[in-house]
Amino acid sequence: MYIKSIKIKDDNYNLKIGKVIKMKPVTLLIGEQGCGKSSLLDFLRENNNTSIDIIMEDNFTDTVSSFFFDTEKMNPRLSSLDNYSTPNGTSRGIGIASALMSHFQSHGEVLREFTVNRVQEAKDCVMLLDEPEAALSIKNQYLLAERIINNKNNVQFIIATHCIPLFELVGYAYDLEHYKWVTFNDYIRKIKK
Repeated sequence: MYIKSIKIKDDNYNLKIGKVIKMKPVTLLIGEQGCGKSSLLDFLRENNNTSIDIIMEDNFTDTVSSFFFDTEKMNPRLSSLDNYSTPNGTSRGIGIASALMSHFQSHGEVLREFTVNRVQEAKDCVMLLDEPEAALSIKNQYLLAERIINNKNNVQFIIATHCIPLFELVGYAYDLEHYKWVTFNDYIRKIKK
């Protein structure tokens, strides 16, 4: 793990000042739309110290890179070939063949290949993912979730999500609406009432 915890310093994005969120190797951020999940990821991506304090692990080094992907804003079908980097920070496009094929594939097919492959090849980094499950079938949401929880390459995942399969397989998430950790079973029981 690289990021030990974050402390919120700015309340402009529905986030409560002073709240400290302890991070885990896989931190899922859940909650209703507008509660600040994407904003928090943006702050982490930009290392925006006016909005949050980031407390790093003692063994953190500057060689650790981060990889940010926002499914809504960064569609591989619509972006230029050189718009993406590998999870270790190396700049790389999606490739000529992939770009050409993306015009013949559905939105979900392109995002499945892109997100699942990036998660699988991730190594020695922090992956910030904003709703990586968007446009994926339930089967591919489970595939993505399995790749995330089975990644043993020194990767910390911080994910804003509404993905039930991911939440189910990880087993816990941070509810940004209520500022507390919740288990999958407790959360599901509560919303079914």
